[in-house]
Amino acid sequence: MRVVEATKGEIIKGKDVYPYEIKNDKVHIKLPFYVDLKKFTDALIEKNYFVANDPEETDSQGWGKWYDAEGYYPYWLYEEGYCHYFAFPPEDYKLVPEPGAVPKHVPVLGTKAIEEFFRWLLVLKEAVTREPARLQK
Repeated sequence: MRVVEATKGEIIKGKDVYPYEIKNDKVHIKLPFYVDLKKFTDALIEKNYFVANDPEETDSQGWGKWYDAEGYYPYWLYEEGYCHYFAFPPEDYKLVPEPGAVPKHVPVLGTKAIEEFFRWLLVLKEAVTREPARLQK
């Protein structure tokens, strides 16, 4: 697999295609399935992750290994336009020269981000819902 630095594109693995975009310093990956938020939250708690939201009261969930009183967690699952997205900081950056200033670190989709996505993809797929009406585009 060859990694190409871009702010928008697709991750392709076999027949599966995952559109992504880097915005607000996070990778946002559109999932081709809809996740049962309650089931997913229960799986996170079982794996000893701290979660940001009650899945019965919202359409998004943030989580991380350590508790954050203000709910700033590195990983997020959220709904937008009848689709679920997985978002996280990429941990891959490139230096962009800034005239007269220190070079800027710009997030990119790189090897670390792709590995992180596929690590979480297994957990996300365990919580796929069977609600076909929610799969509208």
